Amino acid sequence: MPKYLKNSDGGPFVSAPHSPPGADKRYHDAMRQRWWQTIRWVTLGTMVVAVTLFGWYLGSFFLALGAPEGTVVDPIPERLLYPSEFFRSVWGAAFDQDGTETQNCESFVRFHPEDFPSPIPHVEIPQHPFMASNAGNNMHCDSYISDTYEVAGPFGLDVRVTSRTQGFGGYGTLTYDHAGRIVAVYSNARRFQLELMDPYTLEELASYDLPPRPWYWPLSGIMPWEYIGAGMYFFLDEQDRAVIPTTENTIQVVRVPEPGGEFELIREYDLAEHVVPKSWPKRDSVAWALPDWSGEHYWFATTRGVVGTVRIDSGEVRTLRLEGEIIENSFAVAEDGAYILSDYALYRFSQSMDGNIVVDWRTEYDRGPGKKPGHITRGSGTSVSLMGGLDGLVAMTDNAEPQIRLILVRRRDGAEVCSLPLFEEGESGTDVSVACFEHASNAGEGTGVYSVIVENNWGRNTFPRSQPQPGLTRVDIIRHEDGAYSCEQIWASAERSICVFKLSLGSGLVYTYWRREHCPVTHWYLTAVDFATGETVYRKLVGTGLGYNNWAGALFLHPDGGIAYSTTIFGLVMIRDGGR
Repeated sequence: MPKYLKNSDGGPFVSAPHSPPGADKRYHDAMRQRWWQTIRWVTLGTMVVAVTLFGWYLGSFFLALGAPEGTVVDPIPERLLYPSEFFRSVWGAAFDQDGTETQNCESFVRFHPEDFPSPIPHVEIPQHPFMASNAGNNMHCDSYISDTYEVAGPFGLDVRVTSRTQGFGGYGTLTYDHAGRIVAVYSNARRFQLELMDPYTLEELASYDLPPRPWYWPLSGIMPWEYIGAGMYFFLDEQDRAVIPTTENTIQVVRVPEPGGEFELIREYDLAEHVVPKSWPKRDSVAWALPDWSGEHYWFATTRGVVGTVRIDSGEVRTLRLEGEIIENSFAVAEDGAYILSDYALYRFSQSMDGNIVVDWRTEYDRGPGKKPGHITRGSGTSVSLMGGLDGLVAMTDNAEPQIRLILVRRRDGAEVCSLPLFEEGESGTDVSVACFEHASNAGEGTGVYSVIVENNWGRNTFPRSQPQPGLTRVDIIRHEDGAYSCEQIWASAERSICVFKLSLGSGLVYTYWRREHCPVTHWYLTAVDFATGETVYRKLVGTGLGYNNWAGALFLHPDGGIAYSTTIFGLVMIRDGGR
């Protein structure tokens, strides 16, 4: 039976066993044209659906930035989703799928009672005479870079969460003035701003614009989330003045205002002529500054390996370049000098009688064969952390394969006294500072037992999604009667994180921040781990979605106790026990 179809000109033609010459070709041409029309309509429909969903996603993204009526600050919205999460939620809603949360996604999970952890007897970190209180004067708490707090953090009692956002951007460092107000630097990848905030409401009380990154900074090849230059770190001095390295290779000294006042620039030191010259668009950066113990100089360091001092009264600058070495991490200062870690060696620097910089000792370490997954650069990923008194230890990690090692050296001469490999072979690395201290007797005297907490950051991370391997581990170092030391791993936790975690000596809890892997929408949690046993005590939901992503940011505890803060890529969150 012949089949009747429409030809390309709209007329019928017959395809029969003995059709006229050319009929088969016309038939196949018509079928081909029909298939192409079908493909075009399917493609067009798919594009329309994709554009509609993407527009819906963008619309929800920007609408989410609006603040609820009557609020003091704009909270981080819950609807800032990864595209995959957004489309999954749309699919679930369209097909009426059950969205019931699993136990892994609950808002609060307690694994141990509130009295399970206990305070830790410890040797107090000496108070730097020219820095604000050790309750929080820089990113790492104190001049020893201990990442420990005397005060108790949240115990998980009727926990409440507050947040603030200005859109994309977060806070590198939080400090506290004499009144307990938050003094912090905010950045959205290019702009930097010094801010004063109410510690309980997160309301902005005053702000001060710092120099931004130059317009051409993206051409330097450094991704925003790998940036370690100026603006990320600063310290607060004993007079409530923020001392801030800036993107113009200056150090600004800015006074924190009284209630109702404004920030005031007191002095600015120009160090642009003292950094390593680089070809455009790359630049060396004065990234870190801390005062010496006498209060006469600021120590500073640049990312390309310049160590220097600037005399506070006259502005005189002395420098020493570490040829062929770079600096990635913040440094420590103590009574005996400045401790600085390059990608090759650990140093202690001091000053001679005539003000020149002196290398007291230099201890090389295994910098590894290359940059590890999840790291910013090759070499050690930790800051320099001090424990005990002048006869105490320096803690750091190397970058060895197949496992990094925790390394302990003597402060007085830089001699390595103990080391221990950490984490699984081939999946071992850290890119944040350790938390450490010396245990004390009931009388407050040092016992010669030290503890160090180290976090594993090894993982193939692509911003804004990180994939670190577990976990978190505690190592104890014991000084024996003959002066020798031994190292022992006490516990290993499977908790994951890439944040700058903190240890509360007052509550006996290690605080970290991470997401749950199997929730329909990403859930971000503050997690409390018992220092004594390594067991997870509780997990509190902070928020859902991209806005609560911490991405290698730091945690901070407020001097009042029971309050923790975490920076995120969309702002700042406060987690506090009820009644605080």
